[in-house]
Amino acid sequence: MRRLLLALLVGATVLVQPIAANAAVAVPHAPVALPADIEPMPPYQPQTYCDPIDKPGVVAFGQLLTSLYHDTSVVSISRPCGTDTSEHYDGRALDWGAYYKNTTQVAEVNAVFAWLFAKDANGNPNAMLRRLGIMYVIWNKQIWGTWSQKWEPYSCSGETGCHQNHVHFSFDWSGALKKTSFWTGVVSQPMAPPRPVLTSLTTPRVVTLSPTSKANSTSFAVKAGLTYRLTVSGGYHYRPAGAAGADAECSRSSSDPAWHSLAPGDTSIWTGNRDLVVDGTHSVWRATVATGHGCNTLTHTYTMLLTPTTTEPLLFTINDPDRVDDSGTLTVTVLRVA
Repeated sequence: MRRLLLALLVGATVLVQPIAANAAVAVPHAPVALPADIEPMPPYQPQTYCDPIDKPGVVAFGQLLTSLYHDTSVVSISRPCGTDTSEHYDGRALDWGAYYKNTTQVAEVNAVFAWLFAKDANGNPNAMLRRLGIMYVIWNKQIWGTWSQKWEPYSCSGETGCHQNHVHFSFDWSGALKKTSFWTGVVSQPMAPPRPVLTSLTTPRVVTLSPTSKANSTSFAVKAGLTYRLTVSGGYHYRPAGAAGADAECSRSSSDPAWHSLAPGDTSIWTGNRDLVVDGTHSVWRATVATGHGCNTLTHTYTMLLTPTTTEPLLFTINDPDRVDDSGTLTVTVLRVA
């Protein structure tokens, strides 16, 4: 799928609104008793990382549709990741097979749409769509998104590209993980995107750290019990002018231009030398090229091995209390090694 936002508001200007559901066409039912309260409109949460594993809420919705409409099918959920953006790449999109020239299937599609967008007994619009956590729907050259809450033209070419042989549903993370009231009977606020756990032995993750930020949290998590090699390079100035500079392990001041590592046992951010703290610990970064005093003044590159005890993101903190005038960049590469 091409980038979603570039596909909006381009193409045909005449929209064919979904017709009301035929009374003879059955509609789905929730597997649990639904509460009186309801989820807010699902937020738009685009795919940001590769995780092509079918998510349980998407699988369950596909099964619900195909068990009710036996002439339809689940075309795809997850797909191998590409260079564009698609919720198929993190298992949050369902392509439900129905053909726009098949009158029976069109009636079934319209019945589902009428059911999704209808008000509930309490007057909540788009009730079932909200309870399922569906962010947007694409069908027959049209797109309905929670950001506009109306059908709009969808730029495309060909039956598949124009979603004429299938309906596309994209889910927010709560819906994708089957955490919404449609499945649980309990309303909860939309959940934030989960952070992927780095387990690959071949694909590293690169983190760019700004010295002006108090803390830099990774967009991924490391897994308890696994071992990772962290390699950091670069440097920064912790004063706007002069010789005051630092890298991940060593620093120098305007009054003392020699590079020094943090003194043993000295963790004070006011009296100690500057360094890069990992998860609150002044760990020892080992110089890849030793130039004395534990420093690497040639390439400013250091490494360490880390075996976390909990599965969570890494937190990097640059040891400088007055960081507003800092400049420079540190780059950390994280790779699982065992």
